[in-house]
Amino acid sequence: MMLRALTITASALLVVGLLTAIPAGNAQAQESAAAQAAPKKKERKASGTLSEGTYRQLERIHDLIGKNKNAEALEKSQALLERVGNDYERAVVRQTMAFIYVSQNNYKAAIAAFEEALKLDALPQQPYEQMLYNVAQLYFQDGQTDRAIQSMERYFAEATTEPPADAHILLASAYADRKRFADALPQVDKALAKVKEPKESWLQLKLALHYELKQFPQCAEVLLRLVSLVPAKEDYWKQLSSILFEIQKDRESLAVLALADRQGFLDTEGELRNLANIYLLLNIPYKAAQILERGLEQKILKADEKTLQLLGDAWTMAREYDKAEAALKRAAAISDSGEIYYRLGQIYIEDERWKDALEVLPKAQAKGIKKMGDAAYLEGVAAFQAGNRKRAVEALRKAQGYDESRNNATQWLNHIAQIEEAEAQAAIAAAEAKADKAEGGSAKN
Repeated sequence: MMLRALTITASALLVVGLLTAIPAGNAQAQESAAAQAAPKKKERKASGTLSEGTYRQLERIHDLIGKNKNAEALEKSQALLERVGNDYERAVVRQTMAFIYVSQNNYKAAIAAFEEALKLDALPQQPYEQMLYNVAQLYFQDGQTDRAIQSMERYFAEATTEPPADAHILLASAYADRKRFADALPQVDKALAKVKEPKESWLQLKLALHYELKQFPQCAEVLLRLVSLVPAKEDYWKQLSSILFEIQKDRESLAVLALADRQGFLDTEGELRNLANIYLLLNIPYKAAQILERGLEQKILKADEKTLQLLGDAWTMAREYDKAEAALKRAAAISDSGEIYYRLGQIYIEDERWKDALEVLPKAQAKGIKKMGDAAYLEGVAAFQAGNRKRAVEALRKAQGYDESRNNATQWLNHIAQIEEAEAQAAIAAAEAKADKAEGGSAKN
């Protein structure tokens, strides 16, 4: 994202090159104009001038370059280099040769030519500064990052005109390439301060640096700028939500994610599930359930056990019990275990829906659950309340076979036995009363 976004084009360098391939008088006039706005540093002066003949030859060479006749231009430049009479002319010819090498994507040769021109120490300040910058760009493009850093640091130290924003970005990218993130960040900030509207790639670099430095609040600030700059790029919305969640700004995270969803940016299973989970985390279950329902309808979410159970949980928390029950029934039917059936059984017991409980609790036991004894115990209770004592006794005796339910099952069996004993005693008493009444009636007769 940040390290190799800078490229060198031959046409850009050639424009710069034409600034030096002019008579010394014009070069000095431009140098003087630039110096008026420059910081007070010692400026270099040209060590000579271009002769009329050299100037004409350079004009022809640049004309060949413009026509993409680089091989011929290079040949004439090499021939001219042998004839020039002073270091200033040699530096200008070396610089021209460097531009030709760049056009041929021969970065190493271009670097060597630029370095030879710099060694001559004959160019005036503006071309000299630009050459330092060009060399740094080429080093970086050629993968020689340490040399690029050295050249850029030298450029910043010696520049008498304000460096462009791109120069700061180049140095920041080189620092970042060497994992010098703390050094890179101020350079990006300087670049951003020099422009009215930031480039997206620069903000991406700043984001990456903050992230590497684990400065997550600053990451959020940069992502806000990126969202504002490129609102149609959905990744920035998602990243912003994730960062806000990371720094425990849950409601802000949800707000961003909800806005992204409203714009149609959330279209994967993970994204919708994440949004639903955040709604649940913030105790907004109704919205979570709506998100899940929509995902199922659009077939973004699979109607699997995990999703349906989450949907059931959301509807339960929202107190939409009929919808929760429907979702849990679907989940239970496709589950390999009986846990969801068991949970439904518990819900039905709490609502005193005994017949519904008697339907799902045997299914829970048939598929298998962790607390088989508890399921049998609940089945016994539901059967008793539904008036089926025989089934109740059978289920409760089964529950006695498990440690977790033995005591409760025994108590219920004792309770049933007491009821049956009381009923038997009541029946005997009623029969005796009936017999006494019948005997009394006979005696009167």
